[in-house]
Amino acid sequence: MKIGIIGAMDIEVEELINFMDDIKKEDISRIDFYNGKLQNINVVVAKCGVGKVHAAVCTQTMILKYAPDAIINIGVAGSLSNELNFADIVISDSVVQHDFDVSPFGKPIGLITGIELIKIPCNEELVKRLVRAAEILDDTNIAVGTVASGDQFISSKEKKDYIVNNFNALCTEMEGASIGHVCYINDVDFCIVRAMSDRADGTANMDFNIFVKNAVEKSIKLINNFLKIY
Repeated sequence: MKIGIIGAMDIEVEELINFMDDIKKEDISRIDFYNGKLQNINVVVAKCGVGKVHAAVCTQTMILKYAPDAIINIGVAGSLSNELNFADIVISDSVVQHDFDVSPFGKPIGLITGIELIKIPCNEELVKRLVRAAEILDDTNIAVGTVASGDQFISSKEKKDYIVNNFNALCTEMEGASIGHVCYINDVDFCIVRAMSDRADGTANMDFNIFVKNAVEKSIKLINNFLKIY
C-alpha cells in the first residue's frame, strides 16, 4: 500500500517530509518527490506548485513513477460557506473546475469534455477514512462536499457567488480538481483535504498570512492520524 500526498506550497508539505523515514528524493520535471515512510506507511510526498497545470504534471508523474494506491491533496482553501470558519476542514466527495467553460457550444458550465463530467467523484471509502481521521481535531468543523478549483485566487463576492450558485461548492482553491481529473482518468483513488485560510471575499490579503499556519497544522495533523489508523 502506498499513499501519494500533494501540496501546492512548501508550508503544506514540509512538516510531513521532515518526519518521513527512509527518504529517497528525486527531481522530475522540476518537482521534488520524496519517497519513503510516514507512520510506517509507504508514502510519496511532493510540492506541486500553484495552479492546475503544475498539479496535473505532478499527479501524472507521481502515478507513472510511484504507482500510489491513492492520492490525497492537502493544503488551504478559501471558504465559500458561512458555516466554515478559519481552520475548519473540508473533505471532498467531489471536485469541479469552476473555470472550465465550454457553454458557448451548448454544454453545461463546468462540464469537462472528454470525460463528460462536471463533478468528479471521490472514492467513498477513502472519504470515510479521512472523516474518521479528522475526529482527532478539537474545535474544528468538518464538512464533506464539493471542492472547486480554478487558476484564479478568488477574492470577490461576485466570483464567490458564481461558484456557489453554479456548483454548490464548499471551498475554492487552485489544484484539487486538476489532481482529481488526472486520478480519474488513471483509475486512482483520490480525495482533497483543505483547511480554510480565508473567506474568498476580498479579505484574504489580511487573513491569509495570519491564519495559514494554523490551518496547515490541522490538515497535517489529520493526515498523520489518517496514516496511523489506515
